[in-house]
Amino acid sequence: MASTDTLAPVERGSAGSLWRVARRSWDVLIALTVSDLKVRYGRGGWRLVKWIADPFALVGVYLVLVTLVLDRPGEAPGLSLACAVIPFQLFTTTIVNAMSAVAARRSIVLNMGFNRTLLPLSGALTETVAFGASLLLLAVMMAIYGVAPTLATLWLPVVIAITLLLAIGVAYPAALLGIWMPEIGNFVMSFVRVLFFIAPGLVPLSQISGTAHDLLLINPMTGLFESYRDALLYGDAPGGFELLYPAALGILLLAVFVPVFRSEQRQFAKIMEP
Repeated sequence: MASTDTLAPVERGSAGSLWRVARRSWDVLIALTVSDLKVRYGRGGWRLVKWIADPFALVGVYLVLVTLVLDRPGEAPGLSLACAVIPFQLFTTTIVNAMSAVAARRSIVLNMGFNRTLLPLSGALTETVAFGASLLLLAVMMAIYGVAPTLATLWLPVVIAITLLLAIGVAYPAALLGIWMPEIGNFVMSFVRVLFFIAPGLVPLSQISGTAHDLLLINPMTGLFESYRDALLYGDAPGGFELLYPAALGILLLAVFVPVFRSEQRQFAKIMEP
C-alpha cells in the first residue's frame, strides 16, 4: 500500500506535465495557423469572401473548361473531375506550404524557443482551412448534375480525414526537402503534378482496364479519388483498399519523418543564419 501511495503523486504529476506540454503545443499550433491565415486572407471583413472565392478561382475555372467547354462524356463528368481535383489541390498546396514552412518563419525560428516540429503540421492545417471552402464546389457540382446525397455520403468525413492524414504525412518530408535542397522545389512540384495524371483523375478507374488499371492502384491518389466518387457520385461505400492504402502511407510517412524532422530542428538556427 505504501508503494502505491508513493507512486500516485508521481503519476498525477506526470499526467499534469503531459497536459501542460500538450496544451502549450496546441496553443503554438493554433497561433502559427492563425498567423498563416491572416497573411493569406487579411484581417478585414472580406476574409470570408476571399476564403470562398479562392478555391473557385483555382479549381472552378478548370472544372468549367473541362466539363462545359470541352463537353466531356460520362456520368456527371464535372462532379467526377471535382472528386479528383479538389483533394489533389489540398495535397499540392500542403507540399508547397511545407517546403517553405521553416524559411517563411525565419524570424521566430531564430529568436523564439518553441516546438518546431509543429511547423509542417501548421502549414497543413492552413491548407485544410482553404480545402474546407473547396468542398463547396462538390456541393455545387452535385446540384448542377442533379446528384442527390445518399447514405454513402456519410463516408465523406472519413474520406476527408484520410486525405488530411496523407497530406500531413507528406508535409514532413516536403519540409525537410525545403530545408536541405530548396533549389529543387520546381522539380518536386513537377513530380507531384505527374501523380495526378498517373491516377484516375481525368478518367474514373471504372473506365480503365488491363495493366494500366492495376498499375494505377499503386498511386495512393487513386484510392482517394475513387473514395470521393464512391461517396458522392456512385452512392457506394468506399472500398477498404481505397481508404486503408493512403491512410497506411500517411502513418508510415509520419512514423519515419517526424523523428527525422525533430532531430534536424536543432540545426535550423545554424542553417538559417546569414
